[in-house]
Amino acid sequence: MGFLDFLKGKAGETVGFSDIDSWLDRQVADKHLDQKVARAKGAVLNKIIEAHRLLNELEKAGLMNENIPVKAKQIMEGHRKAYIHRLKRFLDEIDMPEDFSQIGFFAAQFSEGLTKLSAETQKNYLVLKEFMEAEIIKIVKTIKGIEDELSRLQQEIEKEGIEAIKDAKLKLKHYHDDLKKKAMLEEEKLNQSEEAESLKERKRKLQARLDELHQTQEYNDFKELIDNKKKYEEQLKAIETELKIIFAHLNRPLRKYKHVSLQEKLIDKYLLDPVGALEEDDSFTMLEVLGKMRQELGNLELKENQLEKTVEMINQLSRDFFLGKKLEINNLKELNKDTASKINTSVIALNIAEADTLLRGVSDKIIQAERSLEELTKSLEEINLDYLKQKVKEKVKEINPKITIKD
Repeated sequence: MGFLDFLKGKAGETVGFSDIDSWLDRQVADKHLDQKVARAKGAVLNKIIEAHRLLNELEKAGLMNENIPVKAKQIMEGHRKAYIHRLKRFLDEIDMPEDFSQIGFFAAQFSEGLTKLSAETQKNYLVLKEFMEAEIIKIVKTIKGIEDELSRLQQEIEKEGIEAIKDAKLKLKHYHDDLKKKAMLEEEKLNQSEEAESLKERKRKLQARLDELHQTQEYNDFKELIDNKKKYEEQLKAIETELKIIFAHLNRPLRKYKHVSLQEKLIDKYLLDPVGALEEDDSFTMLEVLGKMRQELGNLELKENQLEKTVEMINQLSRDFFLGKKLEINNLKELNKDTASKINTSVIALNIAEADTLLRGVSDKIIQAERSLEELTKSLEEINLDYLKQKVKEKVKEINPKITIKD
């Protein structure tokens, strides 16, 4: 009668889900598997001792026929020594577990090792068999008997339905692991939620502080400085554009004239950066250059319309024009510099910059916290304790169909 058939004959049992683990342990204990393993372990130990004894006898055994060539005898002795050494090492490495759940793995591992041993010592075995067949066969049977003993034990364990119990315990462990994991994730999610709310409150206060700073007179004064700086820069840009347009019209004649002029570098600078050139030209040397170029316009091979435009531009670039633009540029740059200095040392600007930096930092942390909350929520949704619990119950029902499990 099989294991499950035996259980079908038992009276119905009632067990709480929280007691299933101990119930499974009792099912194992009722099989007295520890005694079966102990018995088999004793039998294996006896076979190991017997194999060592037989190997010692093989080591001392003499040849039935001493009338063999010395060379052949030396070869045989080499194989005997190698064979005995390898088998003794194999036997000494056998360490049979006491836990029944490890027997299947150990038995498979032993058989794999035995196959490897056979391959490694095959040549030794074949040589020795020619000289000491009886001794060799006894040793092989004894070691093979260890494998047979492990195989019998494994079959006995399997007949007891232990695999079903082990599977149930594994599923129960999975359930308890996920139960702990869920509790841990829920606690982490609660902490993360509190952290997110704390950060949001911090953001509200910083935003309120920033809004408050924006309502002050100091901020209005600061904005005026910003507006003024922008206005000065726009005025400077307008002057730069005006001068660039003028010298763009003069580009061709000046390039032709500079080769006969002593002010070639000055001309190049005015053509490239008229504002910078004007700032450096304190003596207004360009006026002299333009005056001399005007006298040479007929020699520059200019078209009629280009000649007229050149004369118009030269007439526009009077000393008063250069002086006015130079003073205007210097004044605007001075005003811009002074305004920039006030902006850079503005207390309200520093306070706003600090609050804005803190606000951005808190906003980034809120994004990270919310992302973590999403990940935690997703991880929690992936845990299905009801499904895992049902799988445990189904497996227990396989072990004992008449059992009743209370939640």
